[in-house]
Amino acid sequence: MTVTESPRPKIVDAMEPLERIPVSSQPQTATDPDGPLVFTIHDGDGFPRHLFGERSDQVIDLPEVRDAYARERDWGANLVARHLAKELGQDSYLRVSLARVVLDFGRFPGISSIGENYLLRHSIFPPLQHLLSEEARHDLLARYYDTMSQNLVQHFADRRLTLAVHTYDQVNRTGTSRPEISLVTRSLSYQETSEMPPFIFDPLFPHILGEQTTHRKLSYRIALDLEDLDWPTALDYPYLMPEGSVEIRAQVWFYFRFLRRRFTAAHPETSDQLAYQRIWQLLLDVVRRSAPCERLRAYLHRYREAPPGSETLFAEARKAYAKISRFQATHRNELVEMYRLDPKVRPSCLGLEVRKDLLCDLDDRGLPWRLRSDADQVAGQIAASVAGSVRAYLAELDATWSVGEPEDAPLTPSAPLLPLGEDTPLC
Repeated sequence: MTVTESPRPKIVDAMEPLERIPVSSQPQTATDPDGPLVFTIHDGDGFPRHLFGERSDQVIDLPEVRDAYARERDWGANLVARHLAKELGQDSYLRVSLARVVLDFGRFPGISSIGENYLLRHSIFPPLQHLLSEEARHDLLARYYDTMSQNLVQHFADRRLTLAVHTYDQVNRTGTSRPEISLVTRSLSYQETSEMPPFIFDPLFPHILGEQTTHRKLSYRIALDLEDLDWPTALDYPYLMPEGSVEIRAQVWFYFRFLRRRFTAAHPETSDQLAYQRIWQLLLDVVRRSAPCERLRAYLHRYREAPPGSETLFAEARKAYAKISRFQATHRNELVEMYRLDPKVRPSCLGLEVRKDLLCDLDDRGLPWRLRSDADQVAGQIAASVAGSVRAYLAELDATWSVGEPEDAPLTPSAPLLPLGEDTPLC
């Protein structure tokens, strides 16, 4: 199909960057608030008018902006997510309503370097990054990225499973056809170097935890069930998760919450000490948007001076960090193996990729321009299979759960988490 110009995003005067979308007009009673969380981050179409004001239509109609919008959007992801959430007994799914060409929530905040690898780029990238003023870039991150980060924490905090729905191109750059579905669960950097990049996350994070974001039984069960229905399904192909992805960021955040529970249970006297609270906030600052955390990080890891008036607090925080480091080193095997292998301790964060041509009509450049007439049926079939696998996995997990409370629940009376509002946003 030949299409002379690409679709355009919607100019909006006001928007919620992270929306809760009902999956049915009828209220459901089976919703589990701690059940699987389904969300999309790349199928939004909102373009805030305030970014360019009266020039908004002119900017949107630039060929490079419209082509980037069509190419970058995960067309059809919201449709799959709606079916998947409904199949899983949830009353809604979460959607980032901001167009990806404006801001990519699946990357670290900031602007991309010239020639930066696609998987390693930052949240603001060409062509829009070159059209935005410095003030607008700051406003974009503060108003939207930070808001989404803070809101997402509340939805992620106690979930055993999150499912991010994406769609991807029909072919690789070499022209080879991609599998119809792919399940993405592995860190790109860990795959290539057996390490996480230095100082992207705090050095206390064990590198081996980048090996998987999802319990293997779950990902293999989903893949097998899809294959049985003749949906060709790959694992971690044609690409893996960049460290800026929500799933990797969330795994780091989940691990440091786990470490905090274990450490504070062993050392309850530290729970209300300011120096320890500052260290936990630093470890949980996985998107590095906190200026106080960044100053403390520079003091600990780059040996910078403490801010005037904070010398005593920073010195105490350094001692707290050392004590937490010794605790992890002493109990490393127990902590890492428990978190790595026990699905009752470690939440699973799965990325689901569906090939765009299964849901969309493509133009002669391979870019989507509308949903296919049978897109709803296809999305429903895929969602039904994935949801069936998830339900079977969770039922098996519940059947093997020890009588009583989860592993870390007895720690909560003497080692309460910091109030959720004091947790640094995870993504």
